[in-house]
Amino acid sequence: MKLLHYKTKWPATVVFYLSLLLGIFILSTDYEISNMWEVPVYSLFGGEGIFGLEKQGWTKTGFVDEILTILIVCSGLIATFSREKVEDELISKIRLESLSLAIIINYGLLLVANFLIFGLFYFDTLIVFLFAPIIMFNIIFQIRLYKYYRS
Repeated sequence: MKLLHYKTKWPATVVFYLSLLLGIFILSTDYEISNMWEVPVYSLFGGEGIFGLEKQGWTKTGFVDEILTILIVCSGLIATFSREKVEDELISKIRLESLSLAIIINYGLLLVANFLIFGLFYFDTLIVFLFAPIIMFNIIFQIRLYKYYRS
């Protein structure tokens, strides 16, 4: 499997966790930082009516959510798919098992949440589950890597 250079891992990890903390802060406090950078964008979906299909065209919206999403996803993927300084077969196996476990846990929790969470809070839950596989993979992989290096 082709992985990114190991020097990209730690800067991406720092950006990932800092942007994740900022995202958690914004999501949990309803802080209106989104109104800071209002820019005109073309909205294909997102107007009035059923599924937001009636109003298409230019609208003004806060762009902080989109920038934060790009930061979390891109830095998370770079941190996830950067090689270790010494990448051997066992680390590749640990990486694969961690990714599999993160996906299984994520979708298991999503199925449970599907039956226990309702209303508008369900959409916040879906936002959390959008980023959860990357977060869980990084945590599981680092714990297993730490145990491997200690043994």
